[in-house]
Amino acid sequence: MVNIFDTLPRNFFNIFNTADRVVISECICVLYEYIKDDASFASLKENLIYELTKYFSSHLIELEELQSQSPRERAFYVYRRLKECGWLSEEVGENYHVYASFEDYAISIIETLMNLEEDRDIEYSSMVYSIYSQFKNFDIENGHKILDAQYSMTKSLMTKLKNLNTNIKRYIKRLVQDNMKNDLNQILDSLLSDYQLKIVDRAFYNLTTKDHPLKYRNSIISQIQRIQDDQATSETIIGNIMLSKDLTYQEAMDLFYKQTSYIIDAFESILDLINEINRKNEKFVASATNRIMFLMNVKEDIGGKINDIIKEGQECPEVFDQVATISINKYLDQNSLYLPRQIKKVKNTDLILDTQLDEQTRLMAIEKLKQNEKYTKTAIEKNVLQCLDQQETILGSNYYDQNKDLSLFILTWLYGYSQNALYKIEPQENIIKKDHYQFREFIIRRVEDE
Repeated sequence: MVNIFDTLPRNFFNIFNTADRVVISECICVLYEYIKDDASFASLKENLIYELTKYFSSHLIELEELQSQSPRERAFYVYRRLKECGWLSEEVGENYHVYASFEDYAISIIETLMNLEEDRDIEYSSMVYSIYSQFKNFDIENGHKILDAQYSMTKSLMTKLKNLNTNIKRYIKRLVQDNMKNDLNQILDSLLSDYQLKIVDRAFYNLTTKDHPLKYRNSIISQIQRIQDDQATSETIIGNIMLSKDLTYQEAMDLFYKQTSYIIDAFESILDLINEINRKNEKFVASATNRIMFLMNVKEDIGGKINDIIKEGQECPEVFDQVATISINKYLDQNSLYLPRQIKKVKNTDLILDTQLDEQTRLMAIEKLKQNEKYTKTAIEKNVLQCLDQQETILGSNYYDQNKDLSLFILTWLYGYSQNALYKIEPQENIIKKDHYQFREFIIRRVEDE
């Protein structure tokens, strides 16, 4: 691995080694947004000071490491720190005006940090289609350029798919955080506004339905293999690589086979990666469903009573500790837990008949069981398919109006993205507001209709 400090100044990251690091990071973004459209990422020093002064004038923020706190003095302090740590450099231009610009390595790092959020909005399927189009209409004379660009595109695609896999894992962790796990409204709001927009609508839906990479995978692989097997084509590309990159024949050939083999291997394994993403999504759906069902559980059976005890214990832990102690015992004893088999002896037992419930109690118990049954996947699928018997599709907002049950609505949406579901969810563009919640409209459709 290359030593990054051969390029970066030794004190480059010292800019964040301060109590004011959050403010300074925001100031870096302010300056970057101001000069990013300039051809050389540069501007008059006084203009940058003015932008920082304007920022501090509109934000009531005090810098802990600065005594005088006027907006302009704070602006000069941040500017000076960026210059000392090697983020900014100065140059004297015409009429002795001082120009300041970000260093090239600083620009790369700033864009990487800013893209941490933007990468989640990438249309992964469009990247696959772009690679497919380039190899379908392959230009041999410019083949070395196409191959180089699609090799980079494939590497970027695989990295972003792995990041998507990690992002779903992060959402699963959030479900069990103390500040969310017992708040049903917060869980529902997170599912509708956050997970739906950033994961399902922008990435997961197209990736696993209409623009599935499997539509293009075989064509991409066969086209590249044809290029490898055609000696005239491969020799032309290798020759152009030698000229454009100033490499020997052996080096150019190694690069050619390295790039083509990587793209083939990536698309041969992409299905495994997408299945892993799908399993992560299934796990998220299961975690969210279990948490919702736990918070909604009002049954009078043993499970319901245990849920009630745990909920009470979480609200009043000091009282709960006096009543009982719950702990995980991994090892009860160092000795073997094996018990020898014993001969069973038939014993005479007396039949004990329970007192029969009166009709009203029995009906109440049945009603409670039915109330909880409607939240199971089987019951929800049955309800959705009954609605679809009368029409080809149904809008999510209309489905909610028919049931008037937010929890049932959320579970319907979640189960629609699970594997082997009997119906599917198709996100729409418009935003719907219902009972203080807002969500992206969607269409419910039978899977068989596709």
